[in-house]
Amino acid sequence: MSMFNIGLSGLSSTQRALEVTSNNIANASTAGYKTASSEFSAIYNGGQRSGVNVAAVNENFEKTGNLVKTGQNLDLAITGKGFFVVAENGRLAFTQAGQFGLDADRHIINNNGNKLQGFGIDDQGNLIPGILSDLKIEAANIPAKATENINFSLNLNSASGLIPLPIDYSTQPTPAPTKAQAFDPKNGGAFNYSQSTEVFDSLGNSHTLTQYFNHSGPNQWDVVYYMDGKPMPSNDVIPTPNQTPAAGKLMTSALDSAGNLIHDVAVVRMTFDDKGQLKPIDKPSNVPAGDNNITDAAGLREIKLAFKPSGAADMSIKLDLVKSTQFGSAFGLYENKADGFTSGEFSGVSVAEDGKVLATFSNGATKLQGQIALASFANPQGLESANNTMWYASEQSGAAIIGAAAEGSFGKLLAGSYMGSNVDISGQLVDLMSFQQSYQANAKTISTADEMMQILFNAV
Repeated sequence: MSMFNIGLSGLSSTQRALEVTSNNIANASTAGYKTASSEFSAIYNGGQRSGVNVAAVNENFEKTGNLVKTGQNLDLAITGKGFFVVAENGRLAFTQAGQFGLDADRHIINNNGNKLQGFGIDDQGNLIPGILSDLKIEAANIPAKATENINFSLNLNSASGLIPLPIDYSTQPTPAPTKAQAFDPKNGGAFNYSQSTEVFDSLGNSHTLTQYFNHSGPNQWDVVYYMDGKPMPSNDVIPTPNQTPAAGKLMTSALDSAGNLIHDVAVVRMTFDDKGQLKPIDKPSNVPAGDNNITDAAGLREIKLAFKPSGAADMSIKLDLVKSTQFGSAFGLYENKADGFTSGEFSGVSVAEDGKVLATFSNGATKLQGQIALASFANPQGLESANNTMWYASEQSGAAIIGAAAEGSFGKLLAGSYMGSNVDISGQLVDLMSFQQSYQANAKTISTADEMMQILFNAV
């Protein structure tokens, strides 16, 4: 009888292995699916050979699946370790199938309607770490925001020729300069370099700030400021935080875009040390110890620009020139970044590699909506398999360790792609043929045992 039992155990175990292999083949195109493998073990009862069984069916969490590009921003792949966390009927489930979208309420959900979990934001738009919640997109249009800060740094070419302003003064000169003597931005030979920055008022209207740089002496540059083609008056351009009164300030006369002559136009003098680093702009008498052109802790390389747009609120813009240099190389920008924006309509969602979810708007602005959470386990093989390519935590897997992408051992997120199955079809077909042969061989041992029993019965 033992031959029958051994053969039957072989048939049963091989049939189970065939089921596992067939399931792998069937899920070769399933997002996030992990190849399962049957692990056999021999059976001995009282030291007697008793056949074989399937000791375990393990899933391969080490091998990554192929990345499938879709171009859809909410299709996500984890390039490394980690599982997405979703809420399934009040229970947390874990998956690597990163095909997500939005429901009618703009919750981020997977194809089965389970809500993606992450870290939400407070009323000030700051992340709330450590507390899982349903990720939801607030798609309300955003109002315009006036520009308040411009980070502007550049290199001025120390080897460029001197082009001093045609006239400069600290009090109104007598007689007043003529148009021929005034600074003319339409004359390309009247300055060494210029650069424009777009700014916005409280109504979202766009304005253009243009800076004209004149190499006026060794390590010395004079800058004239225009807003929307009009030179800015001296009282509206003030070095900060030491706000110098108008008297004694450097000024010039300049032409606006219509050719009108404007007096008392602001001039800011930038000076550099022998290492090409920008010095404090208004030459304060008390420079703090440790002052430098890297951090500018006291704000001595900042300028305040005042502007009164028509119909909108008065503007006060901080122009930060820190990190500007004067080297013997070409003119070039390091940074030209202004805050503020016009009003914008919701246009979509983007996800950064660290899992931060951003609502995007037609004006180019973004708004943080939360951060996608990832989970890891001490023993992924101990996870409980579930429908829809998901797993549940168990005693064998250990509790989920929750974190964010690109932190610790967690992988990064790649938007616009999802991770496909890690099934190797060629290998599974080889296994299929191998198990088929094993099944036939085990069936042969049973038929052989049957023939032997018939011979024994006939001999009795």
